[in-house]
Amino acid sequence: MGSPADTTPRLLPGERAGLALCSAFLLWANWVTPLWADDYCRTMPPHLATILRTVWGNYNFWTGRWFTTLVTFLFLDLHQYGSLAVFAVLNAGIFVFLVHVTVGMCRSAAGNPPVPSALLGLAQTVLVFLMLWWLPRTIGEVALWKTGAIGYLWPVAGEIWVLARILSRRTHMNAVQYGVVFLIATFLEPLSLLLTLFLTGTCIRAFRQGRAAPWALLCSHAGGTLVLGMAPGNYVRMRTMPPSPLTDRLDGLLGNLGSLFDPFWFPFVLLVGLGLFIGRKHLRFPDCLRGGKGWIFAVMAMAYMALLLMFPRAALAARLSFPASVFLACYLTCLLFQCPALPVFSRITELSCMGLIAMHLAIVIPDLTLLAHISHDWVASTRAQVAQDRPVVLRQITMGPRHKLLYVRKDIIFVGINPDPHNFLTACFAQAMGASSVRAVP
Repeated sequence: MGSPADTTPRLLPGERAGLALCSAFLLWANWVTPLWADDYCRTMPPHLATILRTVWGNYNFWTGRWFTTLVTFLFLDLHQYGSLAVFAVLNAGIFVFLVHVTVGMCRSAAGNPPVPSALLGLAQTVLVFLMLWWLPRTIGEVALWKTGAIGYLWPVAGEIWVLARILSRRTHMNAVQYGVVFLIATFLEPLSLLLTLFLTGTCIRAFRQGRAAPWALLCSHAGGTLVLGMAPGNYVRMRTMPPSPLTDRLDGLLGNLGSLFDPFWFPFVLLVGLGLFIGRKHLRFPDCLRGGKGWIFAVMAMAYMALLLMFPRAALAARLSFPASVFLACYLTCLLFQCPALPVFSRITELSCMGLIAMHLAIVIPDLTLLAHISHDWVASTRAQVAQDRPVVLRQITMGPRHKLLYVRKDIIFVGINPDPHNFLTACFAQAMGASSVRAVP
């Protein structure tokens, strides 16, 4: 699994500029994204004892993701003290870190191709970001929504970092890093289990080959997996869901697997296909489809999806497929890096990047701006009616072709105000706004 040592610089030519562009966009996107849905349920007045009791109660009666819950409550409870600004910077930084680690890991897996020019390196870095943004089904839900980003983007970035260390055989860490690995493993059950199994295989292989095995890293990660998986709350929550036999779970998994792919894959697959075709004299088909060692990421994507069988069908939300999409984006990135850097393909890559950036901004800026305006109008109207000491009535807004109150698709996460004031999420909004009740009318 290891790759030979090389003298590739830590940041490739153009990568710093590419990451800076990604940072600027992500800072804006995080700043304009308002609180949604469960976010309001966690905006109680800050009190550490209450937060700890809630986390402990959730661990025993709802979910084993205790560290996720703790971090979410701390950020959202302190929103009146500037914590959301800190979150915007931190969340943008974590996404940029994911892009950086993906670029380095995939270059190594692709066989350390020649160092690109500054312009090509910038284009490749931005293309990796765009793949990580557009290939997942619900990037807004897992990367911008506060509750979702902490629960999905953060563990994926952490586990990709761990995976990069394993593949490069840089598994010796200090005590603080082992502690971070433990916490990373307490976020997301199937991803945590997958990396623990991968680490176990790595240790067994190293032991058989007479190499030093990363036992300490395995123990640290496996410890987090056990704390997460053995939580009593997981099983309490499971009993509240409808019965889901294996056939039912398989049916749900197949539907989830098929929806991994959509038309947004087309430009990226087309670009990689062009690169492999143009460089066909330098690459052997079908060996080139292995992407060096990039095939590992495709296998991990399928293994991750198979592990989703641990969840009842009712729990198979679209956001759970996010790690699989990231693994598939890593595989495509390996294929992209494997394409020979011929002048004609370098030019195609640079022009494609410019076109995809234009498409990206043309879609995302109007979407996020519209969502921000909707939320701002709700908050302003609610505060005005609360000041008059009366029940709050807001205009009902739906989204999507089927006019849904809950609409999650690509960069959009929208949760409308329900006509029923007793609806859980609407009641959370009312409580956070200090209203006696809130309801929506057409």
